[in-house]
Amino acid sequence: MTKLQKFHVVQMPQLRVVPTEQVILHESFDTKRTTKLKKKIIESGKWKDPPIVTRLQDGRYMVVDGANRTTSMKALNIPHMLVQEVDYFDPSIRLKSWNHAVRLPIDELTEVLKRDTRISLRRMTDTQAKKLLSKRKILGYLCGRNGTAFALPIQKSASEALSVLNCLADEYEGKSVIHRTEDSTHRAFHGLSKQMKTLVVYPALTKKGILSAIERGQYLPSGISRHLVLRRALRVWLPLSVLRSRTLTLRQKQARVDALIAKLFKEGKVRYYPEGIYLFDE
Repeated sequence: MTKLQKFHVVQMPQLRVVPTEQVILHESFDTKRTTKLKKKIIESGKWKDPPIVTRLQDGRYMVVDGANRTTSMKALNIPHMLVQEVDYFDPSIRLKSWNHAVRLPIDELTEVLKRDTRISLRRMTDTQAKKLLSKRKILGYLCGRNGTAFALPIQKSASEALSVLNCLADEYEGKSVIHRTEDSTHRAFHGLSKQMKTLVVYPALTKKGILSAIERGQYLPSGISRHLVLRRALRVWLPLSVLRSRTLTLRQKQARVDALIAKLFKEGKVRYYPEGIYLFDE
């Protein structure tokens, strides 16, 4: 094996053609983005950026990144997908949480939450809430532009906790523009329109927690998980006709993908950039 071949073995992403029905989500999806994506996929006639998945013990594939792309393919009734398979517990794959800044007033959201008998909100400052959340003494919290926070209590089980978080997300999902941020205090509003009135701060996520939720048949709220993955495969540009075909077998489709990748390598069109990059054609 030459040095170049060895580099390919280590660095090359695992690109696999899998049945679309075997690909499942771990979070809800954004209906508005899916509608636009379906049209974009059909118009381009190409499968551009493979979703990142990990294989579960039952043989299914859980989407690590690419919920909207996956949902679009399912909606288009395309039988197979090209995905990038990864080892979920590879240390290079990091999991973080997104918080959401939304337009709904904090009073409106807290009023709805008070109707849930599982929730007794505690008022405090955002810095106090941030500290308690880091110690896992609260489930999450809402924060206003003035730094006033309302903390969600810890629940009896992981299932109930996720149910509460989903109920909260349902109150603004589809009703407001959502700005994702890592900030967890009123500083998140800096630079944002005054129409953004409430920050929803979610707990830190764990990979085991996500897998446990999948086993229970639960989903995370849309857009709160953030997976950082090295060596991502982008701009593959596989003809959509390959994945849409009802006559080609799974093995034949995989062979088409392998041939395409080999051709791109031979033509010197494959590049690996270890640095962070900005893409301006999304």
